[in-house]
Amino acid sequence: MAEIEVRDSETSAAVRRTMPPRTEQYGTTDADQVDIFAPANARGAPVLVFIHGGAWTRHTRQDVSYPARTLVERGAIYEAPDFGSLKTARLPDLVANCQRALEWTVRNATSFGGDPDRVFLAGHSAGAHLAACVLVTDWSARGLPADAVKGAMLMSGMYDLYPVLLSSRSSYLEITAEEAAALSPIRHLDRITCPIAIVSADQDSPEFKRQSAVFADALEGMGRLASRTVAFNANHFQEPEQLTRADSAISQGIFSLMGLQP
Repeated sequence: MAEIEVRDSETSAAVRRTMPPRTEQYGTTDADQVDIFAPANARGAPVLVFIHGGAWTRHTRQDVSYPARTLVERGAIYEAPDFGSLKTARLPDLVANCQRALEWTVRNATSFGGDPDRVFLAGHSAGAHLAACVLVTDWSARGLPADAVKGAMLMSGMYDLYPVLLSSRSSYLEITAEEAAALSPIRHLDRITCPIAIVSADQDSPEFKRQSAVFADALEGMGRLASRTVAFNANHFQEPEQLTRADSAISQGIFSLMGLQP
């Protein structure tokens, strides 16, 4: 894992050197920042908001700059927000930050060349859980269209937190049973308004595979499953690296979801 994280950090640093992002504040704290990578002279471009993983405790937006080039070269805008950590906040706070980041994106997309009617969402691991929580948000209560998010890709996330409470992560997750229910997206499927692509890694742990399969089955049953993709020859941490290759199944899935050229 450490070797992969170092590689991703180095790749992200190289991307940031060659195509420096625009950094904006979406809230009032140091955690409320977002990096925006956009094509030159972008206007009306689709936007992908990517929520990073790291067990809700590690990484920042700077660590996940590596997918930016793949999206920008296809004419899309890539955006990565910070949202805090369980080291200094609670899980409901992290979800609220991600909701604010998405809301800010929709309201301000035109200011950085984006199309507010083509905002998409992606996340990996803990970031996929947070992204799924964003997907079940009541956007109309915030004055946005109910379908503020037009599509999403979720990679190896946890969509039911009750099994997580039985794992070692319960030592720092520190949520009540009521919060676990509220923050388990699979219990709020009726709120989902967009197509969702589900990705898993062939070398992932059994529980990550199980949660992806159960969530995909539930989405398929309600007509919201866009696709199921398996990242072959990849473990949990290698999976999102496939976004650096335009010909990978994951990148092709994102392109299809966003209506981009393959």
